[in-house]
Amino acid sequence: MRDSKHIVVYHRGRYFKVWLYHDGRLLKPREMEQQMQRILDNTSEPQPGEARLAALTAGDRVPWARCRQAYFGRGKNKQSLDAVEKAAFFVTLDETEEGYRSEDPDTSMDSYAKSLLHGRCYDRWFDKSFTFVVFKNGKMGLNAEHSWADAPIVAHLWEYVMSTDSLQLGYAEDGHCKGDTNPNIPYPTRLQWDIPGECQEVIETSLNTANLLANDVDFHSFPFVAFGKGIIKKCRTSPDAFVQLALQLAHYKDKRHRVLIASYCFKVKVWEAVPLKSRKMRMPLADDRVIGQEEHLCLFRRWNSRKALTIKRHTQ
Repeated sequence: MRDSKHIVVYHRGRYFKVWLYHDGRLLKPREMEQQMQRILDNTSEPQPGEARLAALTAGDRVPWARCRQAYFGRGKNKQSLDAVEKAAFFVTLDETEEGYRSEDPDTSMDSYAKSLLHGRCYDRWFDKSFTFVVFKNGKMGLNAEHSWADAPIVAHLWEYVMSTDSLQLGYAEDGHCKGDTNPNIPYPTRLQWDIPGECQEVIETSLNTANLLANDVDFHSFPFVAFGKGIIKKCRTSPDAFVQLALQLAHYKDKRHRVLIASYCFKVKVWEAVPLKSRKMRMPLADDRVIGQEEHLCLFRRWNSRKALTIKRHTQ
């Protein structure tokens, strides 16, 4: 982030480089709004192969690596790809409308979630740390790449952004960001591409691959208002661990067998698949019968006594 002084914005198949600084300072909210409006007002057409270029980041990795070496190692393609990859983050000004609708809570949330997850498979740059998606009706969200951070990191970022926007920055009565526009700020720059037909064929192949994966995703999302992370934390339990246990329990009740879970459990290896080994701990929870509190506590203490050994192995 320290070296990233620009973002790249995708809108209607075009890529724009937008500087975040002017006169040695960060752009103010009204100035950033001005830059986004300039992009929305731009009527230029996508260059050949430009609109679906990001599908290369959504398909198989080998074709993308070969394309990168063959077509993006020099000239304007290298300059434009560098602009994308060195940007602080990627922004998509989506032409669709998404968000929760009270008259259609289930379908609207499912569509909202799937759009943020994969979009059209060519309008999110999946290699970036995250893509900030703004829909036409003002709803927004993030698509985060997982290798650099766990979900809570992005969630904390998003919570900070939303609270700062609502409680600190605010908006003028006419709906615009507070402050004035600045005509001296340079316009966003169109990124230039020279994508030959052979590369465009690979883009289409990658898009087909990604679409097959996206269409195979069953994603059901719904508002849950019974309780939140506050109550879970009052029980001195990690909300993430609580949800993991809930998912494991639901899976076992449905399928009647265990699955491996991914967890940070070892000092050297980053990821390790860890089975839920405690049959006596899980079976009473999964059974339909209700067991007594004393039995629960006994099982819990037995499980808890194993934590010290696990931590000892982790640090050795």
